[in-house]
Amino acid sequence: MVAIPVPFLDRHGKELNKRQMQKWVRLAEKELTDCFGGATPIPSAGTNIIEGQIVYEEGQTLVCSACENRKEFLKQRNRIAAFVERMGNELDQHSVFVIAFPSDSFLIEIETS
Repeated sequence: MVAIPVPFLDRHGKELNKRQMQKWVRLAEKELTDCFGGATPIPSAGTNIIEGQIVYEEGQTLVCSACENRKEFLKQRNRIAAFVERMGNELDQHSVFVIAFPSDSFLIEIETS
């Protein structure tokens, strides 16, 4: 699994513009789809420390994708790092991260007529 959290707050705890945030959700969906064949956005509250205070970031979105193996992820790692760096700069973040972890998930494809 690979996931990119799209923040709801900037580095000072101020709410981001909803259109700007949605733009980055769509861009993250496209980026992960180009890399791994698909992506799903999931509302995902987060907790962060902003200016020394713990802040609950209720409107955050986690854009998730699945890749076949670690080798496939590592092949796309620099591209994904460049993407989240651009996102972090535009959304005024102190830091950005990518979540990548092994998973026992699987895909069932059902062909429909």
